[in-house]
Amino acid sequence: MMIGSKAQLRALYAPVRQEVLDTLEAAGPCTIRDLSRLLGRAATALYTHVAVLERVGLVVARGERREGRHVATVYDAAARPNRLDYDGPGGRTPIVKIVASAMRLSQREFARACVGHARANGSTRLVWGGRARGWLTASEVRELNGLLDRAQALLRGARPRPRTRAISLGFVLSPVEAKGAGTIARSSTTRRRGARPRGKERS
Repeated sequence: MMIGSKAQLRALYAPVRQEVLDTLEAAGPCTIRDLSRLLGRAATALYTHVAVLERVGLVVARGERREGRHVATVYDAAARPNRLDYDGPGGRTPIVKIVASAMRLSQREFARACVGHARANGSTRLVWGGRARGWLTASEVRELNGLLDRAQALLRGARPRPRTRAISLGFVLSPVEAKGAGTIARSSTTRRRGARPRGKERS
């Protein structure tokens, strides 16, 4: 689903609602109790957030399930995959707020894991933060986007299973508004050694 209406975008300002939608998309249909267990949040704190997501069409009820003496509603993501619509009717300003919220959430998760001494080396590392900058051709940009798509698809299709653990990935891709030229070239003001500067006279 392309998430682009103003109401849908505003609903995702809250980090917990992003967590709920991400979890439903990956884990599949869940009751509030399921979400509470998967997110490590109190069930009572989730009802309102799920109701907001349902109201704007991002979450739907898929039926009911008995949990002990109670009958619980089963919720699911309305569609898969979900993507922010940068050119939708809601505009891009709300998306900036959503991404900022997502980055704050990722930073908190990273800080907890890093301070908690999660594995940070090798092919099975669990914490990895940093920043990279380079100059890419259109073909290389397509390659980079393909890698990001693959990473998202891997995570969004990974349900809770034995011997698995929840993993989150936060990222921001952006062109850099360079102050100067994009390539390094010899300055036109470079002069031959000993040449007299134009427009100036030696004193």
